[in-house]
Amino acid sequence: MTGVVARGLVVERGGRLVLRGASIEAPGAAVTVVLGPNGAGKTTLLEAIAGVVEPRGGEILVGGRLVYSSSRGVDLPPEERRAALVPQDYALYPHMTVYENIALGPRARGRPEAEVRRLVHWAAELVGVEGLLDRRPGELSGGQRQRVALARALAAEPEALLLDEPLSALDPATRARMRRLLPRLARETGAAFLMVTHSFSDAWAAGSRIYILEDGVARGGVPPHELSAAPLRHRAARMLGYNVLEARATHDPLVVEARGLGMLRLARPHGAPEGAPVLVAVRPDDIVVPAPASAAVNVYGARVVEATLTRYGVRLVLEAAGGALLEAEAGRGQLHAALGRIPREGDALAIHIPPGLVDAEPLYGASRTAPRGDGRGRARLGGVAGSRGARKG
Repeated sequence: MTGVVARGLVVERGGRLVLRGASIEAPGAAVTVVLGPNGAGKTTLLEAIAGVVEPRGGEILVGGRLVYSSSRGVDLPPEERRAALVPQDYALYPHMTVYENIALGPRARGRPEAEVRRLVHWAAELVGVEGLLDRRPGELSGGQRQRVALARALAAEPEALLLDEPLSALDPATRARMRRLLPRLARETGAAFLMVTHSFSDAWAAGSRIYILEDGVARGGVPPHELSAAPLRHRAARMLGYNVLEARATHDPLVVEARGLGMLRLARPHGAPEGAPVLVAVRPDDIVVPAPASAAVNVYGARVVEATLTRYGVRLVLEAAGGALLEAEAGRGQLHAALGRIPREGDALAIHIPPGLVDAEPLYGASRTAPRGDGRGRARLGGVAGSRGARKG
């Protein structure tokens, strides 16, 4: 296939196995996202593909060409891999103009100066920095430097563009524009864009498929909607901040008994025999607070443990009557319309979990996502991905 394929990558750094057989596929003309917590090995994955770090095992293909194989003794140098790495700090040369920075790739490939000029102007126009070619990096904003770094990579005509946390240093408005720009650039150039990030929002906004990298292994590799609908199947629920509860299958294939919550109706059969352990996962923003009068099933009494205003709404930590702790997110307008105010600590209210928004999987083989209980049926509250500061892994 065009794009990037990595199979069974094993990488050791500082005496620690960072990647433990990680495999990904990033097709051309699309943005593939690798999402993972800080220190998961995301930067190491990109550097291995680019040839900056040598793996201990596995193989890597770029544009259908084998560039690394431990079994075949293949290890092409970075300049021959046609994979352009855009580091998190952009690595622009401060003493060079924007034009000179973008021209580095084509000149390194020995292109004639007329061709270098064409590629520089093509790449600059593609990302919208054609009016900045005479400036130096110190005269640019963060978003402008980001686009110059992209133009420099694209001017080298890579088969793959490797992006290390490309949006983490941008203000919200610039970040939103870049999320829209990256998929367009991938389509227009035909290159495989492989972006690593710890931001849930960036992954969902820009990625056509998403992998979860954790403990040195990549899982998922599916479209965002599929990962959202079945996080347990891909062992991604904990990483994505879902509420995860232990449950037991009942005689009804559409009902489980969730520990600390009670009977929970599903929209799809869970596939486990009666009495077998099941995991259920619910996104915080899929919990309806307060429960509407029309809700006939999955309505539970709860007490507000914590209420925190966020940028877009209110984050609530709720304790169900049975003892399960749940994290919910609700809009301020929604809460004011239903309750007349924002809930406060100690408030009692009813919540609703729509059956169609519950993911359920038999526990067999899914123990990595199992919550840590405290003896009262409390589920571990998952943090929202992307809420912590970046640290290279």
